[in-house]
Amino acid sequence: MNCDLASLNLDAFVDGELEPGVERAVEEHLRDCLACQNTVWEIREFGSLFRRRAPRFKAPLQLRARVLSITQRWRAKPSFGVLRNAWIGAAAVLVLGAMAGFLASAPDHGKELSKEAVVDYSQSGSAAPLVELASADFGVLKPWFSNKIGFAPPTIDLRNYGYEVTGGRVALLGKRSVVTLVYKRANEVLRIYCWPPNQEPVGYSQRLMDGCRVYVWSNSECNYVLVERCDDPKISQFVDSFQDQSGAGAVSY
Repeated sequence: MNCDLASLNLDAFVDGELEPGVERAVEEHLRDCLACQNTVWEIREFGSLFRRRAPRFKAPLQLRARVLSITQRWRAKPSFGVLRNAWIGAAAVLVLGAMAGFLASAPDHGKELSKEAVVDYSQSGSAAPLVELASADFGVLKPWFSNKIGFAPPTIDLRNYGYEVTGGRVALLGKRSVVTLVYKRANEVLRIYCWPPNQEPVGYSQRLMDGCRVYVWSNSECNYVLVERCDDPKISQFVDSFQDQSGAGAVSY
């Protein structure tokens, strides 16, 4: 096999998609061809870079709960042989395919919400107050928000991450009034915006925008947008765990 023929098969070789005979021929060629070895290295490095930087999308809570309930019902029923298991596998494929199609067609509200949240985050303290109610007590914050906009946020304790809640304010996000919780760690400010999930649930996303790290996600209690400037990896861990909470009331980490 020469370089021209090998180059036509290198992508499939890296992906493990070649027929055994062709794969062996490519391997033999690679043992002696430095140029093709470099090409294989570049293909693998590009794939690795793409996987590291690709955005993560998670199914909306309602869809995830529906899929889990279906699979749990299947596990609870007795098995009736190979044919029945084949039908279950086919049904699972259809459910996952529908989920993928739903996510692919769902509009990306997270990007616009992220933009608005970053603008509000950047303006607060100058064009808008940092907090309207200064308090570290959710027993004070919750009824205040409830009276202001008819919605009280869950308790979100970030003290294990070094952040202390300092108060809250009402902001406008996505043309709706939302809860804004303000947290501080030394001179760093972290802000969480939240509103009821029945008002257009949002999908998971994270992005860098104007020097801020922005997370958007939803669980059974709220939609959330979190904005911070320090890009703390522990906050990503918090978001991953917090979005899997399902109506647990007060939540502390």
